[in-house]
Amino acid sequence: MGACRYVGRVGGLAVALGVGAAVFGGAGVAWADEAGPSATAASAERSAPARAARGAAEAGVAKRVVRSDNPSSGATAASPRAVAPVRSAAAVADRVSTAIAVPGVSESIPESAAVAPASAPFAPAPAALDWTMLAAARRDSLVPEPLPSAAVLPAAAQPTALIMGPSGVPIPKQDYIDTVMEYYVLPNSPAGTVEQTVFTPEGLYPITGVKSLELNTSVDEGIDILDLTMEGLETGTETSVFGYSQSAIIGALMQRGFKGYTVPENVADTTQFIFVGNEMNPDGGLLSRFPGLTLPSLGLDFYGATPENAYRTINYTQEYDGFADFPRYPLNFLSDLNAIMGIFLVHTRYADPTYLPIGSVTPISRGGTAIELPTTSILTQSYYFIRTENLPLLAPLREIPIIGKPLAALIQPALKVIVDLGYGDPAHGFLTGTQPFANVETPFGLFPDVDPMEVLTLFVAGVEKGIEDFIHALGPDGSVARELSELRLPSFDLPILPTPDRILPAIAELVTEAADRISGAAASLYAVLLPTADIINAVLLPLPAYNLRLFVEGIEQALTGDVINGVVNALLRPVAADVGLVTLAVMIGLAVWGQGITGAVDDIFRGTA
Repeated sequence: MGACRYVGRVGGLAVALGVGAAVFGGAGVAWADEAGPSATAASAERSAPARAARGAAEAGVAKRVVRSDNPSSGATAASPRAVAPVRSAAAVADRVSTAIAVPGVSESIPESAAVAPASAPFAPAPAALDWTMLAAARRDSLVPEPLPSAAVLPAAAQPTALIMGPSGVPIPKQDYIDTVMEYYVLPNSPAGTVEQTVFTPEGLYPITGVKSLELNTSVDEGIDILDLTMEGLETGTETSVFGYSQSAIIGALMQRGFKGYTVPENVADTTQFIFVGNEMNPDGGLLSRFPGLTLPSLGLDFYGATPENAYRTINYTQEYDGFADFPRYPLNFLSDLNAIMGIFLVHTRYADPTYLPIGSVTPISRGGTAIELPTTSILTQSYYFIRTENLPLLAPLREIPIIGKPLAALIQPALKVIVDLGYGDPAHGFLTGTQPFANVETPFGLFPDVDPMEVLTLFVAGVEKGIEDFIHALGPDGSVARELSELRLPSFDLPILPTPDRILPAIAELVTEAADRISGAAASLYAVLLPTADIINAVLLPLPAYNLRLFVEGIEQALTGDVINGVVNALLRPVAADVGLVTLAVMIGLAVWGQGITGAVDDIFRGTA
């Protein structure tokens, strides 16, 4: 039992913190959420995709499915680049047509990459690099393949939404697609828009597995696949590119012309981008808070910000999502820790209707609660902010039976005032006008510009509110009464002893089973050693170099005449970066180890529950 299949489980973080398993609730998770390393590929096979000449026969790497609410939903819509699947279990080529419509090339998909059951809507595929190899095979093939006779060609180009999954989900499930279409795409797209799934590697080593692709490699492969898919669209197709987490990075980099990739000419004037959980958020994205930082041991570049005014962009961010809403002032350790917990508990829930009601993502102007942030170009770019009810930092406390929720209610109002100072002020700047434009890159700073008396007043009010909430939680309608009413005594089944003639065979079976389980547990534990070493490498080598660069920038500022601010920046900006980044590294390391421990426990006790 390979340990790598447990790396990437959010439940592992809960084990590491002693609070039990974290729950995704079936949401579109941002990494491997079930069994198996998502997007697995041996590290020796990590390489940037080769760009090859493309012929007119090439097509998009996706299947186009007409939504059920579309008048033409009774049939699968297809074009020369989107072919209805032809199912034949005996032929590898037919398995390909089931998953991806690529009429110009005969390709193969391994059995391990088969679509997961509908009951696991966001389960990642066990071999994501295979999808990358499909794109390369399509580029390199010279043998055209005729369209299946079942293909139905549309009369005209339909508005199309290209749907990509988040990290750990290279093959989005239909439940995920339906949710993001309803929540994010259709409200911002032309009528009659149909979905077209785009399969991208979505590796995020080590979070998605010890053998998964590093982010840089995965992004390179993903942007190449997206480029090929868009080139396969009919000229002038109204196109909405939907990206979640890593796939938002792919879309943002295409906007920026990353490595020569741009929006293909055939749809350059008719494309918009819709992002959720975007790590390249200009104000809040982790990859834009620390621009220019590189961590080679983890294959991670901090790309910077989604470009300003490049294409129409609609961007959604949840409060305390540590990937998309990282604190502006990382010297605030509690704010950092809360955001990092939000990576596991908030970032993973953008496509979870049980966690995020549709009204919370609907702008206030349309009757919802999502806050529309100010931008420098309102006509082309829209940024929405979704409030998060509870601090992720208090999630472990809430898991304590009976008394956990009342204690969290007591602490949260006052603690929230302190946490929010990491973002500028207790109101996140929305009410005071101190928040920068949402589409302008805003690197990390040192201290928020706030009124100490205002902060003190809010803190005292938070203490009073916490006491009220605590008393209510202890009341007859509070959480304590509900949990007490749900308590049940555990039941136990007595073991069935073997008959005398079965004692020796039973002992042999027991020894074999014990050896198998111990071996699997050991593999789960030692599999986390390499990512641990890579994390330590990133902290000990690239981060000090980044600190030196920040120090030099401060000295240069002082030499230009701004002496006081320059000296302060030279001394404290490296410290601020270290507080935020080292905290992140430690938490990811704990998560990796927690996931390894979870895997070991599962191997030892599997089948005993």
